[in-house]
Amino acid sequence: MLKQTLTKFLVINGVQAAIIVEENGEIIESIKSGIVIDKKKLYSIISTIMVDSKATASRFGSSPLSMVFVEYSDNFIILGPMAEEFYLVIIAKNTANIGQITYEMKKNQEEIVSDL
Repeated sequence: MLKQTLTKFLVINGVQAAIIVEENGEIIESIKSGIVIDKKKLYSIISTIMVDSKATASRFGSSPLSMVFVEYSDNFIILGPMAEEFYLVIIAKNTANIGQITYEMKKNQEEIVSDL
């Protein structure tokens, strides 16, 4: 069921991967199209983003992490919490519609959480 839900993100123009990760960086489920992902590099990138983002959020007080956006020259990563210890990571080309992706992340959150 989780893979089916993640497939909904691949129909968005420019989205290359949808990945569910645990807080410790372990990949729970992933689906990708048109991209080769080195799991060790991905783990390193995601864990760094999560640690730095949580530290930054804690500096703002009790504000919980709601979404992280990291842009590179050819693509970007959006990371958003789905449940207490689980995150959805979207990798997309820099031409993808960020608003549409974040809308779909929020719209499908309950379904993703129920599939975990």
